[in-house]
Amino acid sequence: MKQLLVILAAVLTQTVLYRFSTRMVDNQKAREAPDHVQVVLVEIVRPVINQVIMKNFKEKNVLISGGSSGIGLALAQDLAKLGANITLLARDKKRLSDALLSIKPLTIADGQLISAISCDVTDYNDLSNKLNSLSFDILINSAGIAYPGEFLDLDQEIFARVINTNYLGTVNLTKIVVPDMVTRRSGQVVNISSLAAVIGIYGYTAYAPSKYALHGFSRALRSELKPYGIDVSIVFPPDTDTPQLAYEKKLLPEITRMINENGGVLTAHQVSRSIINGMKRSRFTIIPGIEGKILYVLAPIFDWYFYHFAVRNKQKNIS
Repeated sequence: MKQLLVILAAVLTQTVLYRFSTRMVDNQKAREAPDHVQVVLVEIVRPVINQVIMKNFKEKNVLISGGSSGIGLALAQDLAKLGANITLLARDKKRLSDALLSIKPLTIADGQLISAISCDVTDYNDLSNKLNSLSFDILINSAGIAYPGEFLDLDQEIFARVINTNYLGTVNLTKIVVPDMVTRRSGQVVNISSLAAVIGIYGYTAYAPSKYALHGFSRALRSELKPYGIDVSIVFPPDTDTPQLAYEKKLLPEITRMINENGGVLTAHQVSRSIINGMKRSRFTIIPGIEGKILYVLAPIFDWYFYHFAVRNKQKNIS
């Protein structure tokens, strides 16, 4: 697996260098172009320049679902260091309390607010009652669950629970928080998906569809919200060292374990820093880690490889 990544990375690097060299030639020609052509080029480049202007998180009100552990907690801690006011949302009151204790020492201003709300993202009415009077500049939908296993062995209830939490939970929270952003004509929504939404992996028939749904939701949503000054981002993290990953490992089918064992694992803070850098630049697609970027760019190749790997090993087991 690692050798395949290295080979594909080399091919990708050569392609990028070739394109860069041809663009340099094109840029020289552009400098020699007539004035009216250069004006057109400036107008094309201007949006790109605007994207590079970084956002400042100081005094921004940030709501993070799933903020009591994993990537959500790492984001809360890192954004607190940047001066943001943080509101965590999760079900477990004990974990929320522990999370608050870990975040408060990281604040950089006396008036910085760190708070928590105990709620289930699948309960729309409870969410609405607890959040309708609040206003947020940034919403990060990080709440999610995973339950790997072979399709024939998984109970139907598991599929419903995963899709209700990962997808409909995100829709619920966004539906409640975004109208205020629309009124203020500003805001940012960040949805945490997974590389499982890009490549079909054996053993994730319950989890992957919920993350595919987030991908489609985010793509459609960004065109609706951008006219109101609201940015939407979708994040595709690779395997990340979190309590959720530790839980998953206990349930992985053997073929899934074989696929995953050669892949790298990022820390929650590595993923968090990548997300925050993407948020600063209002990027739509955020992919933490070099392996994740290679997998995303070359998804059809890896999808083909993992498919045949799984089929070949499964046939050995059932023959």
